Amino acid sequence: MKKIIILIIILVLIIITFLVFDFGRKNSAPLNTEVNASTTSSLPIELNIKDEQEISSPVKIEGKARGYWFFEGSFPIKLVSTNNEVLGTAIAQAEGDWMTVDFVNFTANLEYTKSTSTSRALLILSKDNPSDNRELDQEVYIPVILK
Repeated sequence: MKKIIILIIILVLIIITFLVFDFGRKNSAPLNTEVNASTTSSLPIELNIKDEQEISSPVKIEGKARGYWFFEGSFPIKLVSTNNEVLGTAIAQAEGDWMTVDFVNFTANLEYTKSTSTSRALLILSKDNPSDNRELDQEVYIPVILK
């Protein structure tokens, strides 16, 4: 009988531990952030290109990003078709001290080849993440129209 009581107590403790850790995980804010540029005003990026804007190659991308988006003063940008085909890539370069949490000006020039299947694409700005820790990834998506 003692063995059954001890087994039940251990089982209850395991269940309580699971519930406590699972509850904490559900209530914590996700670190992986994927947002559309027009959906929030608290983005880590300010950009000269707006949702559904027509662009043509080469496109000059200018804006401000929080310093933590940069690694060694840069972060990647890519243009992807609706078929998930990479049409072009660029590197955003900081125009000042990027080792800050404040906004830092950046520029990039992106050349692309227009997809023949569609004139719609996504401009994807990605926080540079040299650690490869997926929890630290962030991306901003801007839907654009290709001329």
